[in-house]
Amino acid sequence: MAQKFKRFIPTFIPLLFEVIRHFRRDSAHDRNIKKFDKSREQLSTIEHLLVKLEKNVKNQRENTRLFQIKLMWWLGINSAILIAIAVKLFFFM
Repeated sequence: MAQKFKRFIPTFIPLLFEVIRHFRRDSAHDRNIKKFDKSREQLSTIEHLLVKLEKNVKNQRENTRLFQIKLMWWLGINSAILIAIAVKLFFFM
């Protein structure tokens, strides 16, 4: 058995070097990707912008609701004044 293993040692040495070379190249590639990978930062930035946008949308909805209430009061008061003017014009001349 030892005789067969000694016969394969010259074959395994280049194979071992090739595996080590590929492992080193792949690990260097992974390190470089981690250095330049900014997707986590970009995702946190996008999340922050979405939170700000949601706050702005809530604020705009509240402003719109308040404006709608003020507009309804203004229209009601104007309608009452117009009715009073019409009554004064047509019935109390």
